[in-house]
Formats: sequence, C-alpha cells, structure tokens
Amino acid sequence: HSVQCDALAQCNAISSTHKAPLEDLRAVLALLGRRAAEAAAGSADAAGKAVEFAAAAADAQPASYQRVHDLNPNRHYIERDATKNLQAALKDVLALVPAANRVPLSEAVAAACIFSTNNHPLAAHNHHMLGLYPFSALYMHHSCRPNCVFVGEAGGAMSVRTLQDVPADGELTVSYVELYQPREQRRRELLLSRHFWCKCRRCSTGLSQSVDRVMDGIQCRECKRGVMIFEETKEVQDINELMTDISALDQEIQGKHAECEVCPAKIEVTSLVDVLKEAITAYGAAHVAMQQGDLRRARYLMERFIVDYEDKHILHPYNAYLLNTYTSLARVCAQLDDPDRAIRYTSVVVERMAGADGDAVPENYPRLAEYQMSLGDLCLKQARKKATNQTPAGRSITRRYLKDSRTALEAAFRARKVIYGEDSPKANEVRLLLDSAKKEHEEYVKATEKKKSKKQQQQPAAAPAAAAPAVAAPPATSAA
Repeated sequence: HSVQCDALAQCNAISSTHKAPLEDLRAVLALLGRRAAEAAAGSADAAGKAVEFAAAAADAQPASYQRVHDLNPNRHYIERDATKNLQAALKDVLALVPAANRVPLSEAVAAACIFSTNNHPLAAHNHHMLGLYPFSALYMHHSCRPNCVFVGEAGGAMSVRTLQDVPADGELTVSYVELYQPREQRRRELLLSRHFWCKCRRCSTGLSQSVDRVMDGIQCRECKRGVMIFEETKEVQDINELMTDISALDQEIQGKHAECEVCPAKIEVTSLVDVLKEAITAYGAAHVAMQQGDLRRARYLMERFIVDYEDKHILHPYNAYLLNTYTSLARVCAQLDDPDRAIRYTSVVVERMAGADGDAVPENYPRLAEYQMSLGDLCLKQARKKATNQTPAGRSITRRYLKDSRTALEAAFRARKVIYGEDSPKANEVRLLLDSAKKEHEEYVKATEKKKSKKQQQQPAAAPAAAAPAVAAPPATSAA
C-alpha cells in the first residue's frame, strides 16, 4: 500500500498526459510492491532464487522481482516514440513512490518493457488479468502450431496444459496470437506485441504447402478451384521499420505475379491486393454496423458479404474474413432472436475451423471448443422449442436438433477435459449440458417411437382385395 497507493491514484492522468499504456505503469508499481515486500520479509527469492513449476495451482508461489528481470525486455524493438512516452510517464510515477522504494528510471523502463513483451492475458472465474510468469516465458517458445495452452487459475496462478500427446524430448510450445488468421497478419501482430518475426515451422513452410494459403486465399478466376499463391519473402525484424516505412512492404509486391495452385493462371499481386482491400472494406462496414448496435443492417451487410465474396468464388471458403463473418453473423442472429440462422452459421464456423486441412488450429483448440459449446447449447434450446410440433416434419426437426446438440457437446466436453482438466468448472459446465442433451434425446426418440407403434396398432386391418374375374380364352379358329 505505502509503495503503490499514491502513484496508482495518479496513473490514469499520467497515462493520458504522456500517451503511455496504463497497464505498463500499473505493472511497474506492482513489481515495485513485490520488491519491497521481499526486502521486508528477507525472503530467499529476494536473492534471486528460481521459482519452479508447482504440481498444483494451490502450491504455486509468486516469482521474485529479480526473476522477472531475467526476461528479455526487447527494448530495441519498441517504437522510439513509444519508449520516450514511457520514460516520461515513469519519471512522474517514480516521483510519487517513497524514496526508499524507488529504482533508477532505466530499471523501471526495463521492467515496463519486460511486462509489455512477456505478459500473458488470462481469464479465471470471469476475471480477466495480465500477468508475468517468468519461468514459462523463459523456457516455452511460441509456435503457430502449439501443443500447449496457458490456463488461468484462481488467485492469479497459471497452469500449462498439453493439448495433445507430446513425444519424449519434444519441445513444449504455446501461441501468443489467434491462429485462424493469415500468416503475415500473425507475424505482424507478433512483431507489434511481442517484438519478434515468427519463424516457427508453420510460418517457415512454403505457402503452397501450408494451410496458410487459404487463410487469406483468393480463388482463381479461371478454374474457380485453386487459390492464387504468392510467396512473400520480405522479413521485418525492426518494429520501427514497419511503422516508419510501410511502403517497403508494398514495394516487395511490385511487378510480382501470383500463380494458381491448380491451373496455369497468373495474376499481378497488386491486383490481388486490390481485391482483398475491397473485401476488407465491405467486411469493416458490416462490423461497424454491429458495433453501433444496428443489428439488422449488420446482418444484411454480412450476408451480402458472403454472397459477394463466397458464393461468387472470390474468396476461398476457408478465408479468415469469411470465417470471422460467419462468427459475427451467428452472434448477431442470436441477439435478433433468430436461432435457426444462428445455428446454421455456428455450424459453418465449427466445420471450417476443424476442417481446414486439420492444420489451421491444433487438436483441442480452446476457441473451437467454445464454438462447439455454443452450437450444442443453441441446438438444445431450439429442440425444446420445436418439441411441441408433433407433425412428422416437426418431430424430424426436433430429433435433428437434439442429435446435433449431443454431437457438438460431446466434442466440446472431450476438448475441455484436455484443456482445463476433467473436474474443472469449464468441463463440468459442458458435462451438465451434455447429460441433459443425452437424456432428452433418448427420451424423445423413445416417446416418438412409442407413439408411432401405438398408431400402427390402432389402424384397422385392411380387407382383402376382391379377386379379379378370369379372362375368357379367345375361341379357337380353324385354318382356312
């Protein structure tokens, strides 16, 4: 309290004045509080003792202040103006910290850069937080095809869980970005947020041999089957280069051609970029309408986007802009109380995310599990509404929704058991829904079969058909 309180009270104003990230200033104050507490307690960690992984979240201990400074601040990657703003803001913050608890300005800036580069966003029990976990940050590398995931626990602890079987001596990797997006978009996001240009196996594989070819895939105008491939070679290592000379990326494509993966067709890359820009503009307009709360217009624009860019074979069906449009459409339709459309669009999202060559996202991917959970919940609710319709068509629709609900929830439960643990709140949430879906599906099938059998028994036996009269043989004729 004595270290942080006065400075925290002024953090919002200081952040606004110097245009410095508020979370970076708060993180520095939290680290100074940790440093002061360790000094007061005389703990072994104050001397820099490494904190290892604990077997359970309840046994996890906070990392020491010194351990945090083992991380790389990557300061030379941060934009120059942003660094100047951060320095000015931290100078004001340190002035509000008791003199005995201050650190040199350079050390505070390094701590802020470490936090900016290495923090992990987590959610636990509906609380969203940013935390520094030095051991994981030091020894677990990023991959766009990860085999592990970070899971938030109560009290700010973090669990590292494998998503799939990992061979002996295999490297454990995590992802810092959303995986269902184009390669260059992932790379630029990592450069801006984590300050490195990704060279993982997925990003290093030739585009023509990777699922990334369809993430921003534009279909061939000639054969309507293949996507146009252009192997981008520009590598950006300096964030300042990306921010100050964005034209360097445009120059890379001048005079270059993209080739269809199926037929001999070619097209200038600049023409492909123009098509993508038009699509992004239409995509953006639809999502602006959604953000402004104009849901009916948003639905119209999103469905128009699908007609213009998928039905007319301009964007590949697995293009990330199309998938994100279906995702938003499902949410908009649910808000407009249009569950049948919401189910249809969520089904497309689940099918495509899981089916993009099986490599777009890893097995047991958390985001996919959320869509499966949502789909199962929507189908179950709609089945309950449709159950009152006892016509043959109505019963068929109800059975289909109950079956689809059960299938989606079973997939979500399998994934959540792996991601969060079999007895976790997330897994239990799906288990309860799944139990209801199974029970209601089985009871509905039995009830409809019973009614069908009873109806057949009540039908009177049909009278035998009257025998047809015999046809007389024609009279015999004698030869002339």
